[in-house]
Amino acid sequence: MRLNAVKSALAALPLAVFTSATPARTAPSIEIRFCPASTVRTYPLESRREVQSLLLQNVAVINHGSAAFEINAIELELLQAGRVLDTKRLDAKAIRRIADRGVKMQAADMLKQVAFQFCGTNLIAPSIKLAGPKLDRDQALLVTSQVFAFTGARDTLRVRVHGSIAAHTKEVSAMLPIKSEFAKNTYIFPLRGVGFVGVGATLHTGHRWAIPEEFALDVAKLGGDGLSHKGDGTRFEDYYAYGAEVLAAADGRVISMATDQPENPAAMQRPNESQEAYFARLQTDQASRLAEGTPGIAGNYVMIDHGKNEYSLYAHLQPGSVRVQVGDQVKAGDVIGKIGSSGNSTEPHLHFHVCDKPDPLMCAGIPINFSNVTIQWADLPRPIQSGDVVIAK
Repeated sequence: MRLNAVKSALAALPLAVFTSATPARTAPSIEIRFCPASTVRTYPLESRREVQSLLLQNVAVINHGSAAFEINAIELELLQAGRVLDTKRLDAKAIRRIADRGVKMQAADMLKQVAFQFCGTNLIAPSIKLAGPKLDRDQALLVTSQVFAFTGARDTLRVRVHGSIAAHTKEVSAMLPIKSEFAKNTYIFPLRGVGFVGVGATLHTGHRWAIPEEFALDVAKLGGDGLSHKGDGTRFEDYYAYGAEVLAAADGRVISMATDQPENPAAMQRPNESQEAYFARLQTDQASRLAEGTPGIAGNYVMIDHGKNEYSLYAHLQPGSVRVQVGDQVKAGDVIGKIGSSGNSTEPHLHFHVCDKPDPLMCAGIPINFSNVTIQWADLPRPIQSGDVVIAK
């Protein structure tokens, strides 16, 4: 299914981001930072059996001291009510592999190219070099994309780093709250009728691995043959989703938008073009879009402030189709634009996500559950997963 913005730049390299675990003025010589900084969120794998997935996007170990710190092992622990229930240990071999990956990422300038994945420079300051297992002053080990699956509840993630300074053992640790909850506001599905969620929050699709869109949806529409388009799919008008009305998912105020971004037919996959050839062809285009920031990635878009630190994004809209202006108050169900294929889009579809800051890229995703959706073939009501056919009532 040729759906959403190509996530190859993110998929090719495990990414990471940090935000200080302690204020800078009291930072110890060895510091552990997280990004997102305030919490790590779970998403259901199987709701009936209370199985949850958790992705620790990024954790960094930074040496601010003059003496070298040699990392021997790292333990990632999930706790409930102070009790450790799950442990993942990264041994010396794993740490060397992680360190090599970080050095290559920094050398390739990935920290700047996908700054949204690294909380800007809050995680790794420009003066910090990625390295490891031995960290000299102003060097850091970057650990990315650590996955857990568990049954029941967990309330805390703890990172314990074991190492040595001048032949003396040293352990440092930091904790991050775990949230297993959905957005505070009530949301309706942003499209009418039947939609196909080609990409959701599951771990086998691209959204989950990128911080702003960790719980985002890419929604298309299917025809009777199960495809998203008629004919050979070389024209935007061939796609069943193209031109469909996009609805505000909740009451709120429009805080940013764009409606003048063009659509590029060359961004779509050509008939009989392999996935490998297609993604290779898009690398240059994607790099330039990343450099443009929000308009380059989101294309024509609307972002709405719903209060409670929740902001919804509707991206890849048709040029000239956006019906709202910054400052407008909208109600749930109001038409705000039409589905298009602007920005970093590989075919007409709607990209929708809710996040915690008023910036489409420099924010962290929030899981959403919709009040008016039935999922085809679902035994019981549950959150949306990648590949679901949904019916908005």
